[in-house]
Amino acid sequence: MTGSPKSRSAAERVAAQLTAWPGLEAGRPSCGTGRSFSFRGGQILHLHTGGEADLRLSRAVVERFDRVLADSGQVVVRPGDDWVTVRLDTDTAGALLISLLSLAIRATEEPKTGQPCTWERTRGRLPTP
Repeated sequence: MTGSPKSRSAAERVAAQLTAWPGLEAGRPSCGTGRSFSFRGGQILHLHTGGEADLRLSRAVVERFDRVLADSGQVVVRPGDDWVTVRLDTDTAGALLISLLSLAIRATEEPKTGQPCTWERTRGRLPTP
């Protein structure tokens, strides 16, 4: 990535930090938009264009922290969904995303084949079953 740290977007700064995390692999997200990070073979984070990130937490983590996440004003929680959307419009939001990613990694026991990220499902990229 080029440019000074201050000229980079919050998503670019997060991506730069995550490339050094053991066990995370950068790649192309299944939705085709932005950049993904996988853990134990399963996509866990999508950094999308427009300052949004989709993060796959376990359903138990989402249910446990749903009120706190929603009250943060930075996280969109959808009932019954493993994925949350984090608005990356501040450096604080980037730090929040990194903290939540750490929780997501701890909640991951084995590779999962779950539903696609929020971006993919809400932008009509997948046919409806």
